[in-house]
Amino acid sequence: MLPPEGCHTHVPADFFHDRSRTANRMKHRVLYGQNAWSRCLFLHNRNAIEDQRTLPIDFTEWIEGRARLAIPTSTGGTSKVFYNRMMNLNRDIAVLFASSHFPPSRQLRVCDPMTASGVRAVRYAQETPNVLTVVAADNEPETVQVARTNITRNRLEERVTAVESDANLLLLNHANQRFDLVDLDPFGSPAPFFENALRATLDGGVIAATATDMGPLTGARAAACIRKYGAWPMRSEFGKETAVRILAACLERIAGRLELGIKIAFAHASDHYARIYAQVNKGRRSANLSSNYLGFLEYCPRCLRRDARTSPESIRTTCEDCESKTRIGGPVWMAPIWNGNTVRAMIARTPTLQSPRLSELQTTLTRILEEKQSPAFHYTTDAFSSILSVKPPALRQVLDALTRAGFLATRTHFTPNGFCTNAPCKEIASTLRVLASEP
Repeated sequence: MLPPEGCHTHVPADFFHDRSRTANRMKHRVLYGQNAWSRCLFLHNRNAIEDQRTLPIDFTEWIEGRARLAIPTSTGGTSKVFYNRMMNLNRDIAVLFASSHFPPSRQLRVCDPMTASGVRAVRYAQETPNVLTVVAADNEPETVQVARTNITRNRLEERVTAVESDANLLLLNHANQRFDLVDLDPFGSPAPFFENALRATLDGGVIAATATDMGPLTGARAAACIRKYGAWPMRSEFGKETAVRILAACLERIAGRLELGIKIAFAHASDHYARIYAQVNKGRRSANLSSNYLGFLEYCPRCLRRDARTSPESIRTTCEDCESKTRIGGPVWMAPIWNGNTVRAMIARTPTLQSPRLSELQTTLTRILEEKQSPAFHYTTDAFSSILSVKPPALRQVLDALTRAGFLATRTHFTPNGFCTNAPCKEIASTLRVLASEP
């Protein structure tokens, strides 16, 4: 029986020095007791034990989803191989997407070119029924060794391969042996890997990309965003959504140069990162079509009006409502960022996951299904209350009031106090004033 996900067992390095399985069992009983022994998963596979002898100093055991992980640690308890436990929701959604977006008959070849501990590759193979093989890579020899150990511990040697390679080089070498799914999960920006990821993805395949550099994407460091993503960001209450759409626009422009088009099948912004899942389609027609989905955003920080503009010529530098100076951002992705069928399939499969954040995941997907029908670039009650100098009303009150007035109004997953609506800004402001005046 597996321990609860997220729990770990610390095992000293000399635990594996005895070759005798019986001696190891007796030593662990003495050190940790009979109950702790039942939770130690390293003795389930003799080969895994042999591999662990080469790990430095000692290691910690973690359970994530159905994956059993051995993560080396230093004397101070700091992991020498990068494993971010807080990104488990990211990986939960990844395996959920892979098992929901593609037809069940399609056997997937997956690439995890920045695998680190190997947890993502292992989870794809363990938890996605239609994944046939996974190629995992890292450019650090020690990290690759740990990834291989974790692959062995989960008995996936025949389906998951870990190699020592630079991510871009690995993707470039697979331009003729493409993957159905390429998962980019770097530290910082995924943009440097987009071109080779596109070359290594099959027609109809998907590129999943995580960006953790939210500062540039949300406008805190505009120069860095221009340099990395070729887009001008803006500071606003809908910064996380802008980050997702800048990320998608960057991928689209690189795809267009390769005569490829993209469609965003799923996206979310959780914790400290933005994440997109883009379906890749070959041909000039697809490339031209997706290029039409790029545009610019015109935003007034005084009255909070925002407008999408399809060309630079249509941009206004003054607000149509209050005549204040507007902020301009872009290019950004203006098309939908969710495929309804994929989201519904993901919701249906959510109970099959083993995750301590299952409730959070279900809430996120439910809100995404609601907001996918609403216009882009959400609002927040705090932002409107600030410009109106009133106390923020409850979000449910705002949604109900706008719905009674005949407008579409839904929550958004991007921020707890955010909402999407097709109501004009003047109508939203009027609604909040009325709600604020009520006892």
